[in-house]
Amino acid sequence: MDFAKAYKQCRKSMALGRGIKAVEACLHRGKHEFDSLQEAKLSCFRDIRGYKIVSSGEFFPRDLSEIKVGSGLAWYRDTFATTEIVLPPYHSFGFLSEYGGKISKSNSEEERYAHANNMLLEMYTPPRMADLICGAWSQRITFAQYQEQLIEAVKAYCLGLYGVAIVGILPCIEGFLRELGKHVSLPVKDAVNIETLLKVFHRIKQGELKRLVAGYDWYPDKELTINYLSRYHERVQMLESMEMYFRGCFYGHTESLPSHFVLNRHGIAHGFFKGYATPSNFLRLFNLISLLSFAAILVEGRGSMLQPGVTTDSEALALNFTKCLLSRRYVQPNAQSILPSPIILG
Repeated sequence: MDFAKAYKQCRKSMALGRGIKAVEACLHRGKHEFDSLQEAKLSCFRDIRGYKIVSSGEFFPRDLSEIKVGSGLAWYRDTFATTEIVLPPYHSFGFLSEYGGKISKSNSEEERYAHANNMLLEMYTPPRMADLICGAWSQRITFAQYQEQLIEAVKAYCLGLYGVAIVGILPCIEGFLRELGKHVSLPVKDAVNIETLLKVFHRIKQGELKRLVAGYDWYPDKELTINYLSRYHERVQMLESMEMYFRGCFYGHTESLPSHFVLNRHGIAHGFFKGYATPSNFLRLFNLISLLSFAAILVEGRGSMLQPGVTTDSEALALNFTKCLLSRRYVQPNAQSILPSPIILG
């Protein structure tokens, strides 16, 4: 059977939406030989329903337009992107909805960023950072060689040395991209350009598509694409959140960035940007690494996507971070407080 032709005929005659009997009749009229047909679905965050040709294993989707654009995490992704924040993993939808609503309803750029900064400070207290480092990041093979540098960067953050913390964490991010590339058989070697590095995310998204259609020998690959999955597939949307950030901010052309975007790799590394050394900007990068750990789970094939709990190791690391906080007054004699203060709006 010419499956592409058969699918096209069934779609053109609108048989796919009328049910299995209508599809069978259409196939018979087209003189397509097949053993039997059964209803089937591709199981994901939103099921794609359709039909399977039993003898040979082909999938004909019923109606790919049933899933609307912008469903799933797309709203969160686009809302947080306005404040240079990628989708935060390991957090509940209730928490994200609360701050997403505040950010989207803001009347000014200043108010929008204030809400975003408050969200980051609430998400990533030093004890919670210790939980993530010990309970999530330490489990990732792709993170292994950068573990100590990450801890050093958080210590610098706790000491109030935000510029040192940010510069210390920047090389880890690109290193993670390279390690992820190795795990998806796409070594980027010594390339530093964004297009080469972003191929890693494309390969990981392709893996999600392959998992979705596993067990089928044919499906309409010109319609059921990665771009289609971005409508609703939560893992793809999270990967695209990182891709958007890397392309539009972190690796974007320095001269084309909006004036308030200062977390740019080239701008910081080459001394073009000032004003990036803030607690919230460090937490933006910490949050980015947290999402990269989510990508590492996908490529390594193991790991929990739930918020990690407190362990003996994380308690010990949290105590270490607390000691840095307490030492902050000695490192910065004029420091007014030990902890970074949230920005409270009137």
